[in-house]
Amino acid sequence: MKFIGRQILKVVSRLGDTGMSRGTRGEGAWLAVGLVVAGFRLMSRLGRRKREVVYSRELDPGETLEIRHLTVDRKGRPVA
Repeated sequence: MKFIGRQILKVVSRLGDTGMSRGTRGEGAWLAVGLVVAGFRLMSRLGRRKREVVYSRELDPGETLEIRHLTVDRKGRPVA
């Protein structure tokens, strides 16, 4: 399934590149295709989650680290 996804992304990327190159030479339909693909790329990039380091500390030998996940309700508030 991952292979099909990569192939689709390749085709869409190629369409966008072709659209922008032909569109800047005066072909209106290709320019529209290029702009739509560029818009999707931009929205995808803006919608990505930004990773953030919340806590950092070096562990000494013998120390352990426990990571817990709080359950949240529909509004995103922690539930006990």
